[in-house]
Amino acid sequence: MKKAKGFTLIELMIVVAIIGILASVSLPAYQKYVHRSEVVDAISLGSEIRGNVTEYYRDILAFPKNNADSGVPEPQFLIGNRVTSVTVEDGAVHVTMGNKASQPLQGKTLTFRPAVVIGSPTSPIAWLCGYDEPVEGMQAIGENKTDVDQEFLPRSCRGYL
Repeated sequence: MKKAKGFTLIELMIVVAIIGILASVSLPAYQKYVHRSEVVDAISLGSEIRGNVTEYYRDILAFPKNNADSGVPEPQFLIGNRVTSVTVEDGAVHVTMGNKASQPLQGKTLTFRPAVVIGSPTSPIAWLCGYDEPVEGMQAIGENKTDVDQEFLPRSCRGYL
């Protein structure tokens, strides 16, 4: 009797089922990774504008009311591959996502707020990202308009560790 070589149909079906299960588990994790990587564009552009706000504060000991005060272009001219505008409002920097951003990030805003030491206007300022809150003895300036899902933000922007 000749012994058959190769795999049986059952063995092949088991392998296909295992591959399907692995793909169904890994695909959502990969999509979340892609969304997080797209948020980096907003963080990068926001970081550049934060420098202007910090410089304005050092010179005047007050925060700029708008883009013109902080010396940056109007919001519609501050764009990127995944950013549709950057607005400075009472010291806070609001980055609105769009353009090539994934659907869950379209129209979402990530806010960077300066935090000052209470009672010491000449102390250096710190920046809060997204849902992050100031530590005791500091006060956040400006409104937080962040509405990006926390799962897409870096840990430092989620408001908890």
